[in-house]
Amino acid sequence: MLSYIIWPIVGYLAGSIPTGVWYSTYRHAVDVRELGSHNSGATNIGRNFGKKAAIFVTLVDLLKGAIPFYLAHHLYPQISLIWMSVALAAVLGHAYPLFADFRGGKVVATSIGILLAYHFTTGLIMVALFGLILWLSSTVSLASMLSYSLTSIGLLIFVNDKVVGIGFVLMALFMCYRHRANIGRLMMGNENRVGFGLRSRK
Repeated sequence: MLSYIIWPIVGYLAGSIPTGVWYSTYRHAVDVRELGSHNSGATNIGRNFGKKAAIFVTLVDLLKGAIPFYLAHHLYPQISLIWMSVALAAVLGHAYPLFADFRGGKVVATSIGILLAYHFTTGLIMVALFGLILWLSSTVSLASMLSYSLTSIGLLIFVNDKVVGIGFVLMALFMCYRHRANIGRLMMGNENRVGFGLRSRK
């Protein structure tokens, strides 16, 4: 019974590691949340500090979700409620980090890390779908939300364990909630676009 309490705490603490904030603070002496979109995620890191910084932050944020989920899955292979509570706690930690004034990111990389740890092939399919949507739209927020939501719905339909399916759908819904400002800009037609893809702005 104690495992149902301890493991979500582990997930939350892992998710609370504010990769982008710590990177920008110690490497560039500025809090990335004061720049650009005021988000601590890899997209804002990349816009302000370059591709290498974005890749580094993305990898660490992936691991923040993947490692605690993998450990819980490995130790309790038959108890999906523990894995998914760890997963949800990790994304909550990323969004509201204990170590960064509860002002975190939009949970994309951490959620993808969890998906890769759950089923690597499905995670790769989601990443490929993200890349396709990004190429068609040149919009990171749309590609993130749509690719993860479609993958989560697929898991809900096809995976026998409904706890898993519901857990991933909840993560997709939370991701959309964290992108609510982006959704407003998408509806207004003025969301930021990256500099490549079919709809990139020259």
